[in-house]
Amino acid sequence: MSGPLASPEARAAFACLARYRRIALAVSGGPDSLALTHLVARWRAEGGVKPDVTVLTVDHRLRPGSREEAVFTGRVASDLGLSHAILTWSPPLAPIAGLQAKARSARYDLMASYCHAHEIEALVTAHHLDDQAETFLMRLKRGSGLDGLAAIPAESAWAGIVVLRPLLDKPKARLAATLIEAGLDWVEDPSNRDPRFERARVRGSRDALTKLGLTAEALARSAQRLRRARSALDQAATDFIDQHGVMSEAGFCLIAQEALIAAPAEIALRALARAVTAVGGRAKPIRLAKLEALLAALNEIPGKTHTLGGCRLQPVRGKLGVFRETRGPGLPSLRLAPGERALWDNRFRVELGQGEAKPVTVGALGETAWRDLSASSPWLSALPRFAGATLPACWRGDERILLPRLGGGSSADGAEGVCFSASFVGQAWPRARSRPDAAR
Repeated sequence: MSGPLASPEARAAFACLARYRRIALAVSGGPDSLALTHLVARWRAEGGVKPDVTVLTVDHRLRPGSREEAVFTGRVASDLGLSHAILTWSPPLAPIAGLQAKARSARYDLMASYCHAHEIEALVTAHHLDDQAETFLMRLKRGSGLDGLAAIPAESAWAGIVVLRPLLDKPKARLAATLIEAGLDWVEDPSNRDPRFERARVRGSRDALTKLGLTAEALARSAQRLRRARSALDQAATDFIDQHGVMSEAGFCLIAQEALIAAPAEIALRALARAVTAVGGRAKPIRLAKLEALLAALNEIPGKTHTLGGCRLQPVRGKLGVFRETRGPGLPSLRLAPGERALWDNRFRVELGQGEAKPVTVGALGETAWRDLSASSPWLSALPRFAGATLPACWRGDERILLPRLGGGSSADGAEGVCFSASFVGQAWPRARSRPDAAR
């Protein structure tokens, strides 16, 4: 089928959005994301129970005119009856390798933080069929395994926020046709045609590939079939985790080490990937080669400590403990105003009570404070020191005033009457078995 997307097609595509109260659209001002914006606005205007929608545009400041493009996108969103926010990224001053990938991660980090702060449950992107085919080819060139070749999933997560891609099976040409029919203009990103970037080079080879029968539809179909196989393996990994692993609300996990070593390699690799992703607060997947090297090392020397993806992996009473690593640049700090919510270290959603008089600084508790508090705090003393030291706590000036009770609610230790709560995000890990006393 060609031509603009009709309302029945959009309704079917957006059925996945209806289960959320609040969603955000990632919109750059290009034809794909503006088509998404127009289609979502039309879908909401058709009536029924629909989520509140906020359009998010990141001003990446990588080229002149980026601010004007963000403002233009805001005008379009406003004309369509949708609220809009511009988020600004400060790129590094010195040239760096992989700038596009870093900019992409920064965009998602900014949008995820906004979503956490505004109780938005899902972020919706305009990835389409052509993006799927290009991603498949790029990963095939790198020798990716099953997960890589399965390309872009219809649903994933970034820093604890659900990411939905409802247009993944729609060709780019149909999205552009939808905008043209609606009389809407868009902006063009010149980097999309810049041969210095891999995706632009792949896009430029489209005609030659089509002559060989490697159409976008054929490539996307292969990716879809590989995703089906990946889903089966993911379910097997979930079953393994349910039986042999547990995640603590304190932000660490334990996996039965003998079971991990005895499991089929593919299942063990997936369990490790989920553990490192959740505990390390990672949004990007761990490279398969690094996971394979870790699993081989765990088999060879089970008692040794390893690090990967911002995590420290070490034995704990017959189990493999996965803890947040504190070396390197250290854990972040952020300023939290009264009534404000934020995502700290991509792991904990933190909130300061509306009735507080002054802001606080949120950072890691640290080993010294953990030792000092453990003597009088049974729940804290039950935690391994590597877990306790990486919990979020808040300060005013040099004085630590509060360590939250996990999962929200009132404080566990600190100044009386201060309302500071924290909940572990723990993405990519089954939540049913999560509990704060996992170390016991």
